[in-house]
Amino acid sequence: MKAVAVALAAFFVVVQFYTSLAALSPTPPVGYVFVSRAGATALVAILVFAGIAIFASLARERWPLAENSRAILGAWIGATLLSSVLGLYPSAGLQVVGIMALTAVFHFGIVRYYERPGVARLVVGAYLWVGLVAALAALAMVVTRRPGELWALNHGRAAGFFVTANQFAAFLIAFVFVALGTALASGSGLRRLAQAGVVAGGIALVATVSLAGLLGAAVAAAFYCFALGARRAAAAVAIAIVLGGAAAALRPALRHNPAEALDRLRIWQAGIRVAELFPLTGVGPMAYFVVYPAIRPANGDLPGTFGALHPHDAYLSLAGETGLVGLVAAGYGWTRFARAFRVGVRALDPAGQRFAFGVAAAIVATLVQGLFDTIGVVEMAFVWIPFAALGLAAAARGLPEAA
Repeated sequence: MKAVAVALAAFFVVVQFYTSLAALSPTPPVGYVFVSRAGATALVAILVFAGIAIFASLARERWPLAENSRAILGAWIGATLLSSVLGLYPSAGLQVVGIMALTAVFHFGIVRYYERPGVARLVVGAYLWVGLVAALAALAMVVTRRPGELWALNHGRAAGFFVTANQFAAFLIAFVFVALGTALASGSGLRRLAQAGVVAGGIALVATVSLAGLLGAAVAAAFYCFALGARRAAAAVAIAIVLGGAAAALRPALRHNPAEALDRLRIWQAGIRVAELFPLTGVGPMAYFVVYPAIRPANGDLPGTFGALHPHDAYLSLAGETGLVGLVAAGYGWTRFARAFRVGVRALDPAGQRFAFGVAAAIVATLVQGLFDTIGVVEMAFVWIPFAALGLAAAARGLPEAA
């Protein structure tokens, strides 16, 4: 069991740095890349070997796949497979399907083994340690302005081991809420680590100056307070969101390139056009950049730039790459998750609920931030599937061994 626990922890830690796999992506390389092709290949190898270990254990037990997980993953992977086969870049799409199958193995492993002695503590503890190191390293990079190219490309915003500040914010908004839930639910061992993670992660999130990330975190904070019965705190956060939104509207280019202030509107215009032209099953996963030159708006981003790789909206991205089928699958999966989570969390003690709702808040933050960034199928493969697993497991068992 210890080997499986290590495999689960290794997988969950490494998958957080999926942006480092950009060196292996079929899309044109853009921006600062921390990891070479060799490094990215090593990360993939860890995921594969960990996945094999988890799959072998599940196969030995002949464990029947959990019903909710089977339904959720069946919808997400099935829709992606269909759009891949019918899309414009089948080979890239099938690679995405393969990645989703790999993360699905982790998903089933977490759901199966989460309550076993030491598993949850090892997985969550490893995640907290790595997240804390990543946050502190990013803050050090901002202070020292090293690497210089990364600092310059992000206009002094914290990006850490990620390509952009927005990608780092996407990591942090999930990390901070899992850490917060752990800090409020666990015994002294993980509590101190989680508290340090909340502080360092929160400071790093502010240093990203990612408006989408901060909005996602704010909405998740309101959700977390409301879920735990702190209605006044939830209302206060909601008011802060309104005021913060008004302030952001007055300073849309804060710590950003002023020339890019209206980029999202042009990028979304292109994304909408792709969705209109391929409404049912989309152009296929990772094929957006292939059709972009043909539908590029008159003042749109040049091919090969970030704006040409995806429409910077997870749901618009899903619409363009997987069509209506993908959007329906995404909605069905999260609806099924919400129902299962709601049923499970009711039976938990208060400490367990604080942790479970922390994981749920991480998911809420991710879904809100996705309105302004991320690639739909990539988010689904590397973020939705793993965190849906942790959410289902937490709703069923809380945080085991949390004294």
